[in-house]
Amino acid sequence: MKKLLYILLAVSTVSCDGKLEEIPANQLASNDFESVDGWMGDNTPPSLTKEKAHSGRYALKVGPGVEYSMGYNNLLSKLSASKVTKLKVRAWINLPNGTSQPVLVTAITDPNNPGAKPLVWEGLKLSDQVKSFNKWVEVEKTITFPATVNYTNKINVYLWRTGAVETALLDDLIIEKVE
Repeated sequence: MKKLLYILLAVSTVSCDGKLEEIPANQLASNDFESVDGWMGDNTPPSLTKEKAHSGRYALKVGPGVEYSMGYNNLLSKLSASKVTKLKVRAWINLPNGTSQPVLVTAITDPNNPGAKPLVWEGLKLSDQVKSFNKWVEVEKTITFPATVNYTNKINVYLWRTGAVETALLDDLIIEKVE
């Protein structure tokens, strides 16, 4: 009987062959946008789309009628237990052509002073990075924060259309701490 129990335990362990990926220690946040649909009730953002995705079924889009995508928005203290001085933002982008001008924005703001200029505003002009069109291309930007940025500040990462007529897509967004 014990032998049968051990065999069943071994088989069940092997059958759970770990498709779970280990999250790198420097990764602070990521989203493939698969879990967004349905979690927001009737308030699903217009930027969430099934038109085309890098992984899974969902991605984010900007284009006519959608100036800004949903994105990551949180206090730095919730993003990391230690002070963040440098971040790398990575994402997969799909542009229809070279005339599309979307920007991947990373901004740090002071939530206690909402009308103030952002402490950090870094835009990655995607047309400068993406040279292959109608296919997914990985882009990244490293941002160094000034000493004035602290844990009470808020980070925002999102895709901005910048008035382009074409639809641009973003998927598999990752925010990493750079040491």
